[in-house]
Amino acid sequence: MKILWLAPYPLNPEHHPAPWIMMLAREIAGCGHQLMIVTPSSKIKEPIIYDTGLGYQVTALPYQGGLVHLLTLFGTQIRAIRRYLGKYAQNYDIIHVHGTEIQLASSLIGPLMKTPFVISIQGIISLYLKALPEWLSKRRLYWTLTSYHEKREIRLSNYFFCRTLWDSRFVKQVNPSAVIFKCWELIRSEFFEYSHLFFSKDILFMGGDNPLKALRHCLRVFNQVAKGRDIKLHIVGSSDLKKILTLSSRMGLSELGPQNLIVHGRQDATGIIRIYASCFCLYHPSLIDNSPNSVCEAQVAGLPVIATSVGGVPDLLEDGQTGLLVQKDDLEGHVSALEKLLDDQTLQRRLSDNARKLARNRHDKTMILERTISAYQNIINRTHA
Repeated sequence: MKILWLAPYPLNPEHHPAPWIMMLAREIAGCGHQLMIVTPSSKIKEPIIYDTGLGYQVTALPYQGGLVHLLTLFGTQIRAIRRYLGKYAQNYDIIHVHGTEIQLASSLIGPLMKTPFVISIQGIISLYLKALPEWLSKRRLYWTLTSYHEKREIRLSNYFFCRTLWDSRFVKQVNPSAVIFKCWELIRSEFFEYSHLFFSKDILFMGGDNPLKALRHCLRVFNQVAKGRDIKLHIVGSSDLKKILTLSSRMGLSELGPQNLIVHGRQDATGIIRIYASCFCLYHPSLIDNSPNSVCEAQVAGLPVIATSVGGVPDLLEDGQTGLLVQKDDLEGHVSALEKLLDDQTLQRRLSDNARKLARNRHDKTMILERTISAYQNIINRTHA
């Protein structure tokens, strides 16, 4: 099978924000399928084609970014990919679009596109926008424009990969005739190899300063949990200690300081696992999410998870069985859940064991690969029937 992916893919793959894309690409190529990944970049002037050495190739397409990109409603990128597809799309059996966040599928929509394509739903910007706590920001402007493209892409496309009831319902609401294939994402092997030990007292927060991951709420909750306890909050993601200390001071959180806040920045799988060993849970107080990989990875590894019951998260864990679910605005409920889990190692072990079994089955590599290839073939057969 000849497969073309449209996906975000950095020119330096070691810094990839979604390593599961590379994992799935290696597996598909390893089955003997021909795979090309096409990614747009505003940082280059000429197309770059390179062999990854992993069985597949990558083509980076240049487009004009900045103000022109914005004023054309992202048209510079859409046209750049459309020109490429006009030349090469017919050489492929199927096109797989990874996500609706950066207008990749907009280049496919039109009567001239004969090659079948499927869109993977990742985040849903149209719904994320409603939860965004920023009102006057560049992000809100870009997401408002993205929401327009996202809904149009879903409305005018036929086939979708979804993972949760939440994303499936959104697709069906926008496009009642959509054909949906359910398929989860691959999880890095390091998390399958980890074995959690139940002696740690710290908390892990994986959101960095992403406003939707609710760092402010996390700090408020931890400020209460930390009273009278020798416990630390480990923060992974884009942020730094100075900014968080300044934020804590402005919020009047007197229990927080350098003695109990540890900021790790971005981490690879090995770094995340090293932090797991110091923590009794992953605390994920997100304002909205589909199926966050941080939660899935923790479950696979056996690190207990406490998460807000938002978006697709309830599809990942059952309250009291494979994790603890808390309501988004219930600060005291969050505090209570953390304190309960901290003091109950029997509960920690039960959640860990149940989640490991569930998540390792859900993210089974062989099953995900088979479902992906089967869906591709199904779509091709439907197109040529």
